[in-house]
Amino acid sequence: MADRGFPIQEDLMLRFSSFEIPPAAKGNRQMTRSNVKQTKKVANLRIHVERAINRLKDFKILSGTLPISLIPQADDIITICAALTNLLPDLIS
Repeated sequence: MADRGFPIQEDLMLRFSSFEIPPAAKGNRQMTRSNVKQTKKVANLRIHVERAINRLKDFKILSGTLPISLIPQADDIITICAALTNLLPDLIS
């Protein structure tokens, strides 16, 4: 999921992933019903993504500046924090 303007479609296809972006309004015309539904769907999903990101930010090690000495372990630190976040209760009930 991303805003318009991210040229990553090919990269995602290599990873067998899909790419969700909100449809664009063209000029001064109103959006079609299907575009409005798609925009609402993407907006609702973005709320949950933002909540998940905020859960990651609750970890003290990720809330501040990471010391330069920890840069080699940065990927591992984020992976562990994400795994611990996945053990929390569901965002959606």
